[in-house]
Amino acid sequence: MGLPHDWAFEHPTYWEGPRDGDDFLDDDLCRWTDDAGAPSYFIRGLVTIPVLDAEDDFRYGVWSSLSEASFARIVEHWEDPARVNEPPYFGWFSNSLPGYPDTLNLPLDVVTDEFEKRPELVFHEADHPLVREQHDGITVARVREIAELNLHS
Repeated sequence: MGLPHDWAFEHPTYWEGPRDGDDFLDDDLCRWTDDAGAPSYFIRGLVTIPVLDAEDDFRYGVWSSLSEASFARIVEHWEDPARVNEPPYFGWFSNSLPGYPDTLNLPLDVVTDEFEKRPELVFHEADHPLVREQHDGITVARVREIAELNLHS
């Protein structure tokens, strides 16, 4: 058995279960009400990181926040093949990843350019190891390190 090249998070860090009748979490989308009663909107996507010395990329299945308007538009066009023509949606990274400095709220784009696939989450330029890894790639040794961190967290 080889190293896993995919790690998935079942929900955004903020999810604590439904608080009102409109809150929900499914495989791709989430609506959640915070302590102050304000709704937050999330989408599950992929952070893809090239693995320089392997044939398969590394992927995190993670969550991004969205504005209410962006969430509504994504839901409206979710089953529409034309969604591949949508411009990227702005979001904030919504998971904490083991082995990195704080990853919550890194700015990113949610790109829906492949129909019937989860959106790609593409970080904005930032001085952060996760952002650098997405841009520059990692080695199999780093994949092994990530696997060990995730298996022991």
